[in-house]
Amino acid sequence: MSVRTLAGMPEYRRLFGSRLISNIGNGVAPIAIAFGVLALPDGSPTGLSIVLAAQAIPVVLVLPIGGVIADRVGRPRMISICDMLMAVVIGAIGLTFITGVASVPLLAALNALAGVLVGLWYPAYPGLAADVVPDALLQPANAYNAVAGNGGFIVGTALGGLLVATIGSGWAIVLDAVSFLVAGILVFGLRRFSRPHDSGESPVRDLIDGWQSFIRYRWIVAVVLAFSLIVMVMRGAEEVLGPVLANEVYGGPTGWSAVLGAMAVGFLVGAVIASRIRVERPIAFGMAVCFTLPAWLLTLALAAPLPVVMATAFVWGLSMEIMVVLWFTALQRNVPPESLSRVSSYDAFGSLMFGPIGLALAGPLLMFIPISEAFYIAALVAAAGIIGALLVPSVWRLRRGDGLPDMPAVTTD
Repeated sequence: MSVRTLAGMPEYRRLFGSRLISNIGNGVAPIAIAFGVLALPDGSPTGLSIVLAAQAIPVVLVLPIGGVIADRVGRPRMISICDMLMAVVIGAIGLTFITGVASVPLLAALNALAGVLVGLWYPAYPGLAADVVPDALLQPANAYNAVAGNGGFIVGTALGGLLVATIGSGWAIVLDAVSFLVAGILVFGLRRFSRPHDSGESPVRDLIDGWQSFIRYRWIVAVVLAFSLIVMVMRGAEEVLGPVLANEVYGGPTGWSAVLGAMAVGFLVGAVIASRIRVERPIAFGMAVCFTLPAWLLTLALAAPLPVVMATAFVWGLSMEIMVVLWFTALQRNVPPESLSRVSSYDAFGSLMFGPIGLALAGPLLMFIPISEAFYIAALVAAAGIIGALLVPSVWRLRRGDGLPDMPAVTTD
C-alpha cells in the first residue's frame, strides 16, 4: 500500500526521479575520474589521492555551515541550487579531459569547488523526505529513495567502465554534469515545501545550538564516531587502493566497474529489504551488519578471484543500505524538524571528517607497504569502529517505536 500511496504523490515522484537520475552520473564519475587521473602524464596513485582529497577537505569544512543555511533557506531550495551549480563545476572537469588540459593541480582546484557544493548540499538531504511525505511513510520513502539512488548507481557503474574505455573519461564526466542539472530542475519543483526555520539568532549561535542538539543524543555521537573510521577506510579503499589493485589484478576500469556494480546491486537489494524490515533495535542491528565491510576488505587484501570480491562487495552494499535507511528514519523520527539539518550537518561532518585522511594517505602509503597490507589495516580500523559503537548502551536502547511524541528517555541517553 505504501508503494501505491507514494507513487500517487507528484512531489515524491520528483524526489524519486532526482535521486535516480543524479546517481546514474554518480555511478559513472568515480570510475571516470580515477582512471582518467591515473592515465594523465602526471597521474599516479599519489596524484589521485591529491585530486580526491581536494574535494573531501572542503566538504568537511563546509558541512556545519551548510546545515545552518539549509535550516534558514529551506531544504528543497538548497538542494536544487547546489545541484545546478554542481552541473557547471563537473562539466568544467569533464572539459579539461576533453580538451587535453587536465592536470592534477587543475583537477584538484575544480574538485575543491565541487567539495564546497557537496558540503552545502549534504546536510539538507536527510530531512528532504520528511518535508514532502507524512511520518507514517518515512521508512518506505527513505527506502524507495535508496532504491532509486542505487538503481541509478548500478546503471552508472555499468556504464562507467564502458564509457571510459570507449569515449574517454571527459565525456563520461560530462554525462555526470547533465545528471546533476536534471536532478536540480526536478528538486526545484519542490521549492514550495521549503520551510525555513530562522531562529532569529546569528549563524554562530545557530552553529552552537546545532552542536548542543547533536551531542544531546549519545547514540548519534557513537555511530558518527564509528562512521568516521568506516568512511575513512571506505574512501581510501574504493577510490584509490581499489583502482590501483584493479589495474594490477582485475583488468583495469572494467574489473573495478564490476566490483562497484556488484556493491550497487547490494545497495538496491538492501533498500528493498529496508523498506519492509522491522527490527526492535534498529541502530544496533544496523551497526552489527556493518561487519561485512571488513570482510570485503579482506578479500581485496588477499586479491581473491573477482567473483569472490564482487560477492562480498554485494553483501557489504546490502548491509550498508539497510543501515543507512534505518539511520535516516531514526534521525527523522527523533530529532525535531527545526534542528534536523543542523544535527545532520554535524552527523555528516563527523562521519566524513577522516575521509580526506583516508584519501590523502592511501596513495602515498603504497610507497612504503604492499597494497595487501594496506587493505588489512583498513579492515582492522573498520572493525574497531563498529565494535566501539556497539559498546555504547544507548545504541542498544534505541527501539523501533521511539520518536518525537515520546522522545526523551531512550533517545537522549
